[in-house]
Formats: sequence, C-alpha cells, structure tokens
Amino acid sequence: MKDKKTYNVLKILEDLSRLNTICVEEYAQRLGVSVRTVQRYLKDIGEFFDIKLVSKGGGCYQFLNFEKVKEILISSEDYEDFEKFANIVSAINPNLLKYFNVDDSVMNEIIDDELIYVKASPFEEIMNFKLFKEAKKAIKYSHYIDVVYKKFEEKKFKRLRPHKIVFAEGNWYLVTHDDSELNGGVKFLRLNFIKDITVYPDTFRKNRKILEFIENFQSLMSRFDRPKFEVVVFVENEVERHFKVKKFLKSQQIVRDTKEGLILKYLINDEKEILFLAKDWLPHMKIITPSYLQDMLEELAKDVVD
Repeated sequence: MKDKKTYNVLKILEDLSRLNTICVEEYAQRLGVSVRTVQRYLKDIGEFFDIKLVSKGGGCYQFLNFEKVKEILISSEDYEDFEKFANIVSAINPNLLKYFNVDDSVMNEIIDDELIYVKASPFEEIMNFKLFKEAKKAIKYSHYIDVVYKKFEEKKFKRLRPHKIVFAEGNWYLVTHDDSELNGGVKFLRLNFIKDITVYPDTFRKNRKILEFIENFQSLMSRFDRPKFEVVVFVENEVERHFKVKKFLKSQQIVRDTKEGLILKYLINDEKEILFLAKDWLPHMKIITPSYLQDMLEELAKDVVD
C-alpha cells in the first residue's frame, strides 16, 4: 500500500477491533512514527466515527463506544456471510442487488457467472422505481402516507403508517398499518399495484410488535397479533428428503424420523398456512393434529379434483 498513513490507520482499526486498547509508544515503534503521530491517528479515528477516546493510563487509550465501528468493519466471517448472501440474491435475480445499493464492482468480484448458474423462479421487477424510493424514504423518516391502490378496483388508503418493504414469494410488498380491524390494521400492499403515494410532513412512532411480526412471519398467510398453535403432520418417506434439506415454513421442526416417513411440527396462526402447504404435497402429507385441519384438507383436495 503506497499511502503509509492509510495503512497505519487501518492497522490500528484492525487491532482495535480485537483488543479495543492502543498503547501509543508501542505502536509508534511498530509503525515507525512518532508518539504524536499515533495520537493524531487516534484523534482522527474518533472524529471520523464520532466515538469518545479516553486514557487508560500508561500512554494507553480506549474508545468507549467502539462497537459502533465494529458494526461498520467487516470481518472475514462477515465477508463470507456477505458472499453467501450475494450469491443467493444473484441466483434469485441479479437486478435485485440494485435495491440494496451494492456497488456493481463489489458484486463482480464475488459472483462469477462462468462458475455458477441458477435458473430461479419468476421474479417481480419494480415497475415504478420512483414510488419505491418514496416508500423507502417515508419508512426511514416515519411519515404518514396516503396510497392509491389498484388490484382489481381502485382504492385509496389514507393515513397509513409504513413500516417496511418486504420481498416475499417473488413479489415486493409495502407493509403498512392503520386503525382498521382486519388483521390488526396490518396490510401487505403489492408495490406494483400502488399507483400513487402522498407523503405527509407529520410523523408517527413505529409499532414494535409489527416490526417483530415482519421479521418472523412465515408466509403471506400469517396473521398479525394472533396467537400461534401447534400443527403436527406426517410426510411419507417418498418425499421426506425435501423436508430434511429445506424448511417450507420457518417454524418447521422434525419431531421423529420413522421408517414410514417424517413427523413434523409447525407453529402457525392461520389455518391457511398449513393447508396451502399440505395441498402442494398431496397425497404424501397428512395432518395428524388438530384433526379438523385434515378434514379441511380433504375437502380442499376434493374441490381441486372437481
């Protein structure tokens, strides 16, 4: 590295991320600079990251809130995780990366199209990127919004509280909240069905329970603020390998592996979550408990056949 100062500062940051303490005389000798120069490096680091430097005595210093810097610095383990993420996102659709504001040059170093090719499921492109950015800004600064929405017929939702943009099951959704009773006021609005967004200057406080729900919901059938209940299913050994390598719902757990197949457990808060999954695996999946769901599944299967 040609820039010696840059190298020295990066070396100090690397050691700080492990030790959190720097003794200036020792580092002056190691780096071949004066004590005052090391002190200036520490001052620059503190000012750049807006963190407080305190003396530990004996010419040693420590940053009180260096965790802020650790969140920015990427360790080798973090980089491996990011590499996995980048490859998965690219496999879904390379255009998805632009919504994360990741520089193309960074991604080109990680992803080599000559080595890996994945034929992914259909992916919904954002038709109106201006609305996408308006929605992100309203979420970031917690502004109320009005939404003109047209799925079948045009509707106008007023004074919505936008909480998050979610990419789920191949489509983009704006998750909002209002004071209506249906699903506790939580709405998943397809972004491509939004025709217009009006942003209000006044702000709201995001609902912590809604944010937790968004982080943990299993499917678009999941319901907000509704208690979960346990469902036990049996999967025949003919298809059990699929359930061993993939969780079809986040709560999926293997209870027992038998000669005939797998017994699985799910936690759901809406019957449709398990019914839609089980329907896709008929006739190789059966709902053991609660038994009424197996009756509903059989009726659903009859409707499909009819």
